[in-house]
Amino acid sequence: MSDFSANLLFSPCMHRHVVVVITGSRRFSQGEVTDDIQERLQCLDCLEYVTEAEVRAVWNGVSIEEIAALHVEDDLERLEVKE
Repeated sequence: MSDFSANLLFSPCMHRHVVVVITGSRRFSQGEVTDDIQERLQCLDCLEYVTEAEVRAVWNGVSIEEIAALHVEDDLERLEVKE
């Protein structure tokens, strides 16, 4: 039998592909609007829910908006290469 209890070193996820996951609903009751809508950041690489502070720490203080802009630029470059 093999012993699989070896110590493995994992590199931390860089959270390069983060999306905003919105859950909840909005209701109308007696003329008033109530909701339980929540927005959370999820990394598509490691599937963990992360905070904006965790993403900024990995990206050296870059905001979520700047990261999103980088992804858009990357996508546009890929489209231009294919054409």
